[in-house]
Amino acid sequence: MRRDQLEALRAWFGRYVKSFYSRQNASQAGIKLKEDHTRRVCGNIVRTGRSLNLAEGDLLLAEAVALFHDIGRFRQYAVYGTFSDRRSENHALLGVRELDRHGVLSGLAEEERSLIVTAVRCHNMLCLPPGMEGRPLLFARLIRDADKLDILEVFTGHYGRPNPDLKLVLESGPPDTPGYSPVLVENLLRQKSCSYGEMKNSNDRKLLLLSWIYDINFPFTLSEIAGKGYVEKIIGSLPDTDDIREAGRRLRAYMARRLEPFPSKILSRAP
Repeated sequence: MRRDQLEALRAWFGRYVKSFYSRQNASQAGIKLKEDHTRRVCGNIVRTGRSLNLAEGDLLLAEAVALFHDIGRFRQYAVYGTFSDRRSENHALLGVRELDRHGVLSGLAEEERSLIVTAVRCHNMLCLPPGMEGRPLLFARLIRDADKLDILEVFTGHYGRPNPDLKLVLESGPPDTPGYSPVLVENLLRQKSCSYGEMKNSNDRKLLLLSWIYDINFPFTLSEIAGKGYVEKIIGSLPDTDDIREAGRRLRAYMARRLEPFPSKILSRAP
C-alpha cells in the first residue's frame, strides 16, 4: 500500500464517522468513543508492526486494517443504540458489509482488499479459524492484539477513575452485581479465553478481559500489558478470593515466561 492510498482511506473514514455525529449527548459519546478507539488502535498496530520490522507498505496496510476494524460499530450504535453484538448483530460482519456497500477498498490491489476484509471479519472472533496462515494470519493477529490493548486501557482506566461521559456506554452490558461465574475463573486457570456468552455480571466482564492475555500474539503487546499493570488493576477491582488470587498469579507467571526470551529493545520499540 502507498501512503497516498492510506490518506484517502483516512479521509473517507473521517467523512463516514461524521455522518453519525449526533446532538444527543449519549449518542455522540458512543460514536466518539469508537472514533477515538480507532485512532488509538491505529497507533497500536503500527508500533507492533515496527517491533516486527515490517516493511513500510505493510505498516500502511496494517494501519488501514485498524482504521476499518470497527467500522461496523458506527451503524450498529446508530441503529440499535448498543455495542452489544448479542443484542444487535455481529459488528465485524456489519463492517465488512459497510466496506462493500461504499466501495471503499475498490482502489486497492486485490490482495490488499482481501487482507483488510479478512482481518476485519476475524478481529472479534473468540478464536481464529483453523488453517489460517501466512499474511492473512499475520494481519488478523496484528489487529486482534492492537484492539485488545486499547480495550484493556479504556476499561482499566474506567475501573480506576470512572468517566461520567462514558459511564452509560461502558456500563451498558452485564449488571454490576456481587460475585462472579466460576466457569470464567476455571477458564482462566486453564489458560482459555472466555466467551461473552458466559458473562453474567460486570465482574465476569473483568475476568473475560483477563482471559485475553492468553490470546495475545506478539511480545510487544504483552510487554505493554505487563508494563501498564492491567492485570494488577483488574485483579484489584475483583473480589479478593483464593481463586482470583491464583488466577492472577498464573497470569503473571505466564507473561513472565513469554517475555523472558525477548530483549528490551524489541519490546519497547517506539514509532
